[in-house]
Amino acid sequence: MNQLSIIVSSTRPNRIGHKVTQWVSEQASREQWEVRILDLGEINLPFFDEEDMPKNGNYAKPHTQAWASAIFESDAVLVVTPQYNRSYPAPIKNAIDYLFAEWDSKPIGLVGYGWSGASDACADLAKVLTHVKADVVGGLGLSFPEQLTIDGSVVDAEGAASTELRDLLDTLHSKVLDLDGVAAQS
Repeated sequence: MNQLSIIVSSTRPNRIGHKVTQWVSEQASREQWEVRILDLGEINLPFFDEEDMPKNGNYAKPHTQAWASAIFESDAVLVVTPQYNRSYPAPIKNAIDYLFAEWDSKPIGLVGYGWSGASDACADLAKVLTHVKADVVGGLGLSFPEQLTIDGSVVDAEGAASTELRDLLDTLHSKVLDLDGVAAQS
């Protein structure tokens, strides 16, 4: 079974990202995924503190090594992100900036939530992830109050949002199978 890591990108007190992540995790677990949740609030990466550039891969700090292993071991990643001030939260940018090779060709999906479904946050995240050579395959936006309550409950749990998430998970799974096929031919 393939491993899907879901990154909770918000670290704010009273955040709802963990509730959205739980819904995403339940959907993914029904599919062909072993799910691991990577909560940036719990991981608590300091602002980038490595001496060398991430592109060189010389990770000296234990927190960087653990983060690099978590991403490297993931077959695919879903980033769950709110939209703060028309973009994504600083902790996810910091987490991306810590690594380089681990993102290369990694299939990544984006699940945004907020008043506009986090469309700006997801667009900005896609640009950054593409720059580090991740394979951003698509996204899903959950909007207040149509699909999501203010406390983080998914209202549209079995409707269009669920269908869009299943499609995103299928696309991620196809990308993983494609990568496995390429690796087998090497």
